[in-house]
Amino acid sequence: MGVQDTSTKDYLSDADIFADAVNYYLYGGETVVKPTSLRPLDSHLLLHVFEHGDKEETYKGRDNAVERYRDVVRQWTVMTDDTCAYVIFGIEAQTNIHYGMPIRSILSDALQYAAQAEELRVLHRNAGEKESSAEFLSGMHRTDRLSPVITLCIHFGPEPWDGALSLKELFDLPNDRLLPFVQDYRVLLIEPSRMQDEDFEKFSTSLGPVLRFMKAAPDKRKLKELLKRNEAFQRLDRKAARVIRDCANVKINTETTQEVVNVCKGWEDAIEDAREEGRQEEREAAQTKIISNMIEVYREMLLPETDIRRRIMQKYALTEQDVDSYMMSQSA
Repeated sequence: MGVQDTSTKDYLSDADIFADAVNYYLYGGETVVKPTSLRPLDSHLLLHVFEHGDKEETYKGRDNAVERYRDVVRQWTVMTDDTCAYVIFGIEAQTNIHYGMPIRSILSDALQYAAQAEELRVLHRNAGEKESSAEFLSGMHRTDRLSPVITLCIHFGPEPWDGALSLKELFDLPNDRLLPFVQDYRVLLIEPSRMQDEDFEKFSTSLGPVLRFMKAAPDKRKLKELLKRNEAFQRLDRKAARVIRDCANVKINTETTQEVVNVCKGWEDAIEDAREEGRQEEREAAQTKIISNMIEVYREMLLPETDIRRRIMQKYALTEQDVDSYMMSQSA
């Protein structure tokens, strides 16, 4: 797992951030899904590919399992008129464009539904319920119900998403009459590059400023203006600042003992550090040229090597090893 994956998953694991993303996409920023109503679920999904009536021993030694790790997954508890229902939300964090995202979403959701069906099958078997042949083969009863699964994709990259947003976009059929009979699957994408200013205001957490930064990141002039006029970047939580640092291709000093980071100052400090590094390289290059010229002049004067070494060491406060490297370079 790369640095970008680690920082984004750690960031989205926060219940406030997770709920904020869901509320933005599903409810236009209205606080419907509350962080306290979210329960973490295991992100590891595993499906053994054999019918419930088959004996598992028959499949030993075969590669008959489908395995998937979701980025972050939560179960939302919905209470309506004293009735409790559940919805499963998954969020996939993409720092790079995934050109097969519809397929990835299908697989993740399908395994999530399969896991629910397996739980029902085990529940019925453990309860010792009398089952019809149809119920036994299905692993589910007619009255069983599943929790809906909704997967969001958040693009944490500054470049526009140019990948397919539906399964049908991946087809190249010679006859469009077939399309109505092909099941489609859409990617529910949150993409900063195509968001408007008013969209960022619909977030109630640092996710809004993070995505706003991503959009402005490719244009340093716009980024500078954004940091100056938006006070949110002066007190951004450390996890959010790390996402910006790791995903926006912008150097920011985020190392601090504080829980909040001044992104504006961190960005300016990083720029100044880069400038200082450049100036230092220029100074070192200039000194190297001067010392090399001096060595050449001293040798033309036929001074002993030990005398040349002593003079250079005294004039520039260098070690004998440093001067030797200059002299060897000059000799070459």
